[in-house]
Amino acid sequence: MFLLKKVLIGLALSMLVLSSSINASYAEQLDSKGLQSGVESSAAILNNALTPEEILKIADMHINGYLKDDWQTKGLTLTPSSNQIPLYDLENNVIAYMVPLLSNNEEIGYISIGALRDSYDAYDIFIDDQVVQLIRDRLSPPSIAFFDKSTSSKLVFVPPMTYMIQADQGQEERYLQLEDDFESVEDVTQAVNEQKLQLQQQYQELKTPQNEQRMQRVLDEGSNTNSLMAAAAVTKEDYALTVEASQQRFVPVDLGSGTYSYGGDQGWWKPVNPTKYDRGCGPVAAANLTTYLAKITNPSAYRNLYSGVATSKSDFMAHMDVMYSYINPGAFGETSVHDFASSIEKYAKDKNVQLSGVRDNSAFTLDNTAAYIKKGLSLNSPVATLNLSKFTDYEYEWHWMTITKYYRDVNDNRWIAVSTWGDRRSINYRTHFEAITRLKSLGGGFMYFK
Repeated sequence: MFLLKKVLIGLALSMLVLSSSINASYAEQLDSKGLQSGVESSAAILNNALTPEEILKIADMHINGYLKDDWQTKGLTLTPSSNQIPLYDLENNVIAYMVPLLSNNEEIGYISIGALRDSYDAYDIFIDDQVVQLIRDRLSPPSIAFFDKSTSSKLVFVPPMTYMIQADQGQEERYLQLEDDFESVEDVTQAVNEQKLQLQQQYQELKTPQNEQRMQRVLDEGSNTNSLMAAAAVTKEDYALTVEASQQRFVPVDLGSGTYSYGGDQGWWKPVNPTKYDRGCGPVAAANLTTYLAKITNPSAYRNLYSGVATSKSDFMAHMDVMYSYINPGAFGETSVHDFASSIEKYAKDKNVQLSGVRDNSAFTLDNTAAYIKKGLSLNSPVATLNLSKFTDYEYEWHWMTITKYYRDVNDNRWIAVSTWGDRRSINYRTHFEAITRLKSLGGGFMYFK
């Protein structure tokens, strides 16, 4: 088990109460240097900005790296579109671009590329042929009609995967959070305003000399694989569950009309049990893990972990309910990797299955956690991950996900593929790690079973 516990200062009372419930096998104190205060001026941002040609160059690098090898895009001829959507911070500075990915001149998804030289070169990837147009539609006036007198709108980005519409209402700014499916929105204006200073500091945390050096190497070498390998001297790594390697979906639940999910979705609880919907990401991750172990990893040893039909939504939701009863998340959800593991171990014991979470007390570093993920995937065991960052009601913070793939290219770009809310998303692993370890996070961790 990898779990990090952090000491926080100045969070809301509810967050401080919550921190007392977190158990850790590994603890690390932050240094006392703190973060830079304030936000860089627009002029400084502009001077640090990448050119449009450089944005496309970075997108090409990931097209010829991660996306070339990934099962969702393998075999496709992809090009980055110049019809990009700018992504802003809370001070109206462009900090990234949502770059549509084209196949046969049709949009099949996007990659978010950093716009600053000292920040990350890429953040997340979503492959869905409707998603970019859905976002454009949300930015249009009809989608924000319930905001009175809105005069303009833009897409605000909080890395690694938070997207919000900022609507200008004269002297007032309102914020709509885009839900995971990008088809619905939620007004989070109050939450953003209350946490604006922390969010502004979060943007600063992304800017480091190390990121600038990596970015410059990418720009100097371009997307030529051979030259990148020579410059970076990093061996490509591609660890994935067997279903990923064979280009199949992870825990495919039949949603009807020929569509299948990529693992469970706590949103299925929303119409029938709002409490489970709010608190259920941990039980869904547990249902994903146990189902995969039973049906794919080792049916002879683990079949009792899930006896339902693999693709049946009703069977899988019944299993989600069972895992919810074992985990029994509190008002803030399941906030302990230790308790998560113990609950699954108890469930396995009750099913007469020998199963244990793999504990690891190594230092909580980028490379050590990556090594842990690779060990789990090499055993064909999905890896649960918890991120206890919290600023808005964004579902990828304060959230459990299931890792199904780890990828590192020759330029040391690292990606993980995850099951979350029934979708497959690809996240820059560095930004996911930073989200767990940054100052304003209560921590998080990783867990796989064998």
